[in-house]
Amino acid sequence: MEAKIIPDKDLKAGQQYIEIAGQKIPFPEGENITVLDGKFTYMDVINMVSSSLSIEENIEKFLSISIVKDIVSALKILNTRDFFFRVMSFERGAVIVVTFISLLTIIFIHVIFNSSSNSDSDNGSNNKEKEEEEEKKDPPRDFTIDQLREYNGKDDKPIYIALRGDVFDVSSAKDFYGEGSGYHCFAGREASRAMAKLSFEESELSNPDINDLSKFEQNQLEEWYDKFKHYRSYPVIGRVSVPPKNLKLKRLELSEYKGLQEVPAGRVDAPIYVGINSHIFDVSFGGKEFYGEGGPYFCFAGIDASRALAKMSFKEEDLTSTDLSDLTPDQRKTLDDWDKRLSSKYPIVGTII
Repeated sequence: MEAKIIPDKDLKAGQQYIEIAGQKIPFPEGENITVLDGKFTYMDVINMVSSSLSIEENIEKFLSISIVKDIVSALKILNTRDFFFRVMSFERGAVIVVTFISLLTIIFIHVIFNSSSNSDSDNGSNNKEKEEEEEKKDPPRDFTIDQLREYNGKDDKPIYIALRGDVFDVSSAKDFYGEGSGYHCFAGREASRAMAKLSFEESELSNPDINDLSKFEQNQLEEWYDKFKHYRSYPVIGRVSVPPKNLKLKRLELSEYKGLQEVPAGRVDAPIYVGINSHIFDVSFGGKEFYGEGGPYFCFAGIDASRALAKMSFKEEDLTSTDLSDLTPDQRKTLDDWDKRLSSKYPIVGTII
C-alpha cells in the first residue's frame, strides 16, 4: 500500500503526517523525509516513525496469543502493521488492546515466576526430605543366615528376604510377606532355593544351596530376582555372607582384622575380629558402627579384649594386657556376660591360640 504526505495547517510548522486507510499519522518532529514521486511504502513509514523494530516485534508476539487474536479480530484489524500504525496514532481501541495485553503479560509472567519459584522450593524441600531419609537408613551390612531369621516382621521388625545373596527390605509388601500372609514363610530367609522351586517345604526354605537347580528353576529364580530388584524396586540393604569357622589365630594375627583391610569377595565389609575368653567374634556382621573405625569400641577391634571388657576399661595397660589372674569375681562375671552377649549377636569364627 502507498500513502501520501498530508499537511495540516493547525499543526506545528514543518510537521508532516501521512494518511493510511483514512488515519492521519504524524511523523516525529525533526525527521527528514525523502519522498519519491510523493509516495512511499509501509516499510518507509516504519523506518521513519520507529527508531527500532522492537515495538513491532513485541506486538507480533502479543498478537500470537489466542485471546489477543480474538480481540484483534473483533476490532477488525487486518494485520500487524495496520495495528502498529493505529497504536502509533494513539487510536483509542488500539491503545486499550495494548494496555490489556501488557497487563495480561505482567500477570502471566508473575504467575509463571511464582509457580516456578514454588516448584523449585517444593522440589528443594522434597529433595532435602529424601536426603534426610537416606541418612536415617542403616548402611548396607553383612548378614549371617541366623541373623537374617530375626527380620521376619514379628515384633515390629522389618521384613528381609534374600535372593542370590542380596538382602531386600520387603517391609512395604506386608500383605504378601507379613505375618499371616501367604508368603510369610519366605520372610527372614535366604529364599533363593525355595522360590526357584516354588516350594514351601522347610527343607527347601532352610537350604541356601542353589548349585543343583535345574534350568527351569534357575529361570524362575532369575524372574523372582528381577521382580524384587527392578519391578518392585525393593531396597537392597546388605548381603548374606558365610563367615569362616574354626580359625585359630595368634594375638598378633588377630590384629590384622580391624576392618581396615581389603573387603573379601562377596562381603559388604571387611571382617572385624574381637577376642573374648579365647573366642574370636566377627563383629562386622551388624556391629561396624560400634567396633569399626570411628566407633566407640574401635579400640577393641583386632585385640583380645578380655581384660579391658571385664574391667570396662579403655586404659592402654588394660587394652594391651591379656592377664586375667587378678580379676575380681564381679569382673569375671562381667567378662562372661560380654561373652554371652556377643555370642547372641555375632558369629564365632575361631579361637585365640
